[in-house]
Amino acid sequence: MRKKIFKMSATMRVALLQRWKNYWMSIYMDYKETALDIAKSFKEHPIKASIYFSLLGSYVYLRRHNPDERSFKEHLLENTIKVMQVGEAIRNPKSEQYLQWLSQSYNEGIVRRLDLGIVSLIWLDNYDKMCSLYKVACPYLKTQYLTFYQRVVDIGFLDKWWILENKMKDYDVNEAQFSDVKYK
Repeated sequence: MRKKIFKMSATMRVALLQRWKNYWMSIYMDYKETALDIAKSFKEHPIKASIYFSLLGSYVYLRRHNPDERSFKEHLLENTIKVMQVGEAIRNPKSEQYLQWLSQSYNEGIVRRLDLGIVSLIWLDNYDKMCSLYKVACPYLKTQYLTFYQRVVDIGFLDKWWILENKMKDYDVNEAQFSDVKYK
């Protein structure tokens, strides 16, 4: 009984194949005409074309070098190891506290990443992803957009995490040791 439903006559099969061929040929012709028009436009306006290609190339390069959360974790771990290898007496307390705070936030599960295409933001949420309290599910108690900038922990751009790198400057210099040194 089912075989009768799917049986087609030879003329219907030929008509279906012809329509299918016409459909794909029309798509091919449309794309061919568009490509030829674009090539013609590029020949007429080479400066405009070079600007478009430069912007496209820049976007592709920046997109490929947009860091992900895994790279943030790796940089955090590498910097933590760097700080641990320095004696406690000469560690920069600001760098050490920042790394401890980030590690604590990761342990709490509140660190999130927002991918904006060419820039990534690491930000802190209120609760862990696995939390199922009413406060987490209620749409009126979600993170507000106006105060989102206060939650941003780091900015990733061109394979670097800029705030983390800035906090790690002079991680092996404790400024408290030099507080009694007087300059002339």
